[in-house]
Amino acid sequence: MAARSQSISPPPSKRRRLSSSPSTPTINTTVSVPSIPSLPLRPIQPNHLRIFTWNINGITPFLQQSITNFFSSLKSSEPHLSNQKPSILLRSCLKRWKWPQVVCLQEVKISPKDIKTQAAVSTAVKAPTSSFEPSYMAYFSLPHDKYNAQGFGGKVHGVCTLIRSDLIASQYINFVGDIKSVDWDLEGRVLALELSVLKLVILNVYAVNGTSNPYRSPATGEVIGTRHDRKRAFHAELRDECARYLAKGWNVVVAGDINIARAEIDAWPKLRLGAEHVVNRRDFEEKFMLDKEKNGLGMTDSFRALRGQERKFSWRPTGRIWGHEADRVDLILVDKGLRGDERGERELIEADILDEEAERGESDHVPSYITLQMRDMTENGTIIRE
Repeated sequence: MAARSQSISPPPSKRRRLSSSPSTPTINTTVSVPSIPSLPLRPIQPNHLRIFTWNINGITPFLQQSITNFFSSLKSSEPHLSNQKPSILLRSCLKRWKWPQVVCLQEVKISPKDIKTQAAVSTAVKAPTSSFEPSYMAYFSLPHDKYNAQGFGGKVHGVCTLIRSDLIASQYINFVGDIKSVDWDLEGRVLALELSVLKLVILNVYAVNGTSNPYRSPATGEVIGTRHDRKRAFHAELRDECARYLAKGWNVVVAGDINIARAEIDAWPKLRLGAEHVVNRRDFEEKFMLDKEKNGLGMTDSFRALRGQERKFSWRPTGRIWGHEADRVDLILVDKGLRGDERGERELIEADILDEEAERGESDHVPSYITLQMRDMTENGTIIRE
């Protein structure tokens, strides 16, 4: 087996090692954190905008049904198999989620040269010809950094945004210019969806995972720091990207795997307290969560804003018993104008994490979502006020 490239972030399962023993320890279920059942997903109302985010850790399993799942589905009518896991096929997920307008996927792990898989994603999210169900379009930002994101044949990182077709039509969007990657990211980590009629941008983000692995200059390949250094630089660049939209009077949503557990309540059994991780966490809080008067963006953590101290998690390792270890690292941040503006026209009304083992499919993350009430948006997505 080829050696792992040291120029890319390790997979999320390497976030924290709690034991030096390679074997799985005996689990005391009395100290394992349980899942909290998700709220029922309600149908989307005409003036609602629902946004999902999910680090799927490789998109291939979500494009076609496995042989095992196929034969299981044939038996699903039998009473003793009534607890079948939900389908992980992309359109099945979209239907189960009541057809959200925007879905942000991270770690799709598609090589930029792999046109076939990109086309397969686009096909997988389209509605069948005879169906009255919504159809979707898929857009990608994939890695092009030859020094920092070329392991596994280029099948690393990568983000994909799925957009419900009626939202596209209602916005009269020219997608050549209105869904785009950013010039400061070559690793396939950021994709910006600009809904210009609504003056709203949704940033699909797969943030750098801070490690001591080297970070190389994308231009020369020279080692210029660690992945911790790159993570903090990424924070600064993303902060500046958000600030440019806010300065124009736009609303901003940042949705994705931020690779930060913000506080003790967001980690189980404990928060990472290594020196670099503490610095990374503080850097994130200062840049994104502090008020503008303190040089931050003053963003709102949507889950905490609506769910208070509820303890739910978005990442759990796949090789361990569910509930033994977990972090809330997938966040949806909204600017204060979406928390509830002075006109009462835009408001965050739902936020949840689908924190159930069945919902993660083949990933080590589960989906999260928000719903925005946009009273200034009509049923066809046009703007009411000037």
